[in-house]
Amino acid sequence: MAKKTNERDVLIVRDEKTGEISVVAGLNADGTPKRVPAKAENTKDFMTFDRHGDVIDNFFKNFYRQCKEPYRFGFYRIAAEQADKLIDAMKELLKDPVVNAELLAPHKVDTSEYVRAVSEEEKQDNHNQQTPNEENMQEQKVQPENGQETPAEKRGYQPIDESKIDWNKFEAQYGLTRDDLVASKSLDKMLNYRKSEPLTVRVEVLGERQELGARLELKRLPDGSVDFVPDFVRKEARLDEPHKGHTFTDEEKKALQQTGNLGRVVDLVDKETGEIIPSFISIDRFTNKIEDVPANKVRITDKIGKTEISETEQALLRSGGYVRKEIELANGRKFPAILQVSAIDKGVEFVPRNARIWQGERQGQRNGQRNGQQENKPQENKPQENRQGQEQGERKGRAWVDENGNIKPIGKWKGVEFSEQQKADYVSGKTVRLENVPDDKGNPATIYIKFNHEKGRPLRYDNNPDTAQKVAPSNESRTQIAVNNEGKTNEATKHVKEPLQQGQTAPANERQQRQQNKPKGQRL
Repeated sequence: MAKKTNERDVLIVRDEKTGEISVVAGLNADGTPKRVPAKAENTKDFMTFDRHGDVIDNFFKNFYRQCKEPYRFGFYRIAAEQADKLIDAMKELLKDPVVNAELLAPHKVDTSEYVRAVSEEEKQDNHNQQTPNEENMQEQKVQPENGQETPAEKRGYQPIDESKIDWNKFEAQYGLTRDDLVASKSLDKMLNYRKSEPLTVRVEVLGERQELGARLELKRLPDGSVDFVPDFVRKEARLDEPHKGHTFTDEEKKALQQTGNLGRVVDLVDKETGEIIPSFISIDRFTNKIEDVPANKVRITDKIGKTEISETEQALLRSGGYVRKEIELANGRKFPAILQVSAIDKGVEFVPRNARIWQGERQGQRNGQRNGQQENKPQENKPQENRQGQEQGERKGRAWVDENGNIKPIGKWKGVEFSEQQKADYVSGKTVRLENVPDDKGNPATIYIKFNHEKGRPLRYDNNPDTAQKVAPSNESRTQIAVNNEGKTNEATKHVKEPLQQGQTAPANERQQRQQNKPKGQRL
């Protein structure tokens, strides 16, 4: 890595949840870093910092004051004058910051001082607020005028003010009354920034009243009034069209069709500001409209009714995944549920029982029980099940998950211990990279482990399944495992008698070279 010489730096930011790598272009109103794609052609948009100035200090202090998830982001400095040369190398290193920690160390920003400073400020603010003075007591008595919120109101959550709704206008436009919204259990949702239940509205189309299916939501207008925004039923969701810069893969389309939710957090582009916003995406199951919500606007609670939601389960929900759980409500009612974040509800929902995922779950259980009784034949560049010495013996059926369908933690694979971070990554459904795992000949190899929800168990991969191509990328153990484990032939070593070592793709010494070059039929 080239040594930094300029006195101005740019900041590369890594989203630790999604692995997305960008460059800081400023700070958003919510405290999250404003980001642009990490590409050399975007250097004009990169925000530069005087290495010894106040701008970078102010940036990080404001970041830690305002950002709700500050520890989601990791920051790295590179010299501004060398950004176009270093950026690709940094992107490669940041794909696996743990493995490349030593190379990244000179560039990683130590933010501990900013965290400490902001923490001290907050403690002082809390102390000052414990003894309200006459001024802030008067502030809380001020009534809002012209629809503007007072400073006291801004400090807490405020639902929409129903008194701002023109009910006569609403009835004239949609043929419904306030009582209709109350009867459909829609009004309370709408006052809390959510959509109504499915409704039949009567609207004027080309001079005639027609009945249409729709969901309604409320929107505050600049003059302080509140108006209704309709979302009419579409024939189907437009999954073949990009949504705010994101093109859906076949796998993502399938997920949306199965659950109504994308199943992961993706970066979307605000068309007006160009801001990159990590978001959840869902399909409105009634109107077929594709909706999104910023990930930092979704709150994951640690309890639903009387049922505790563990930290592992919360992490899985934050990543977009689903959790199978038996839920007990406050009234004592119990029922099985699939929980997942919905962009429509802007929070965790119970995935409807008629969603395809319920059918898939039942089918997956049956397949898992059948597949647990037999071994799958491994194929090149396909995930392989571990065939020897799995932790605590061979697990069958649903033994890799608990009774609620949650991934059970494991501590090792073929004798190789997981770190605490690897354990957490595994139970949250992420890929775990393991070094020095013995192959079938006992030689150390690099492999990847990831839980497969369809099969209901972890699978071993020779290449990272999150980045794998149809043609497998270079991997230090790919040839070794193919020859030693799968009985395949590597032309350059096909006459070598010994098992291949890690990274070996050719004869390793003079003796092996003689074996490889010896004419067929001659004795060595």
